[in-house]
Amino acid sequence: MRLVVLSFTIAVFLGFVALLQSYGQKSDQMRKRFNQVAEAERSYSDEELKKSFTERVLKPLIRRITEGIRRSAGNRPVGQSKATMKLDKQLKASGLALSLQEFTFIKSMLILVFFVVGIALFLLLPINFLLRLVVLMVMLNIPLYGTSYFLTSQVKNRKESILRELPETMDVLMVSVEAGLGLDAAIVRQYAKNKSVVLTELNNAIREVQMGVPRRTALKEMADRCDVKELTAFVTALLQADQLGVPIKNVLDVQAERLRVERKQMIQAKAAKAPIKIMLPTVAFIFPVIFIILLGPAVVELISTLS
Repeated sequence: MRLVVLSFTIAVFLGFVALLQSYGQKSDQMRKRFNQVAEAERSYSDEELKKSFTERVLKPLIRRITEGIRRSAGNRPVGQSKATMKLDKQLKASGLALSLQEFTFIKSMLILVFFVVGIALFLLLPINFLLRLVVLMVMLNIPLYGTSYFLTSQVKNRKESILRELPETMDVLMVSVEAGLGLDAAIVRQYAKNKSVVLTELNNAIREVQMGVPRRTALKEMADRCDVKELTAFVTALLQADQLGVPIKNVLDVQAERLRVERKQMIQAKAAKAPIKIMLPTVAFIFPVIFIILLGPAVVELISTLS
């Protein structure tokens, strides 16, 4: 009798567990569907509100102010002088999300701020007139040369990133093409997984092609914007392959191998320069210490003997 009661109790307990488990699974599925609907509603909400405060307010304000200043001053349109064209090319090569007008406005504001601070230091510092004038000149030169140095360093770092990422990008694209994807689809797919500098530029070029820009024009503009000779050679090879009907896989394989050889040669050249670069700190910092240790006691003894 006890065994029957125990069996019945266990059966009832297992039945309740099964019912609760099915109810829990249904509630989890309902919760997942609700989260998907909420995420979909959130993703299709106002795109303007998703943008940052800088994109929504500051950048349009800066653009309007610079345009107003230019119209009131009667300056020439952007792009007339060689210096302006060079600055615009550097901005595009740096990858900064700034237009020429925005960068010019930021530089002007920095000059104004540093000028005000320099004037305040010139009037308040308790030093002579010449030193105060030097402080004022230094404060004026900081934004002038600082912005140029920052832009140049950004361009250099981006070019180095492109040069470093090119061989791996070629390998990944070659594997994707071998798997059956076209070059455009391979670029878009790899960009969704890895937002590297090279894939970002290639994806932007593909978007321009999809919007109606000729492929040759989009790729050449990308190469001119990045200003890296290895990427320019890759774009030239792609255009020639497209014109002559050469398989893209062969082009990617050859370009990846060439880039690896060039990188190996560059590393070997840097390694060959290392002994010469090590010699300078050795002579400047290590040899004087060795001379002091070796000749110091003898000099002290000689001085004591002569005295």
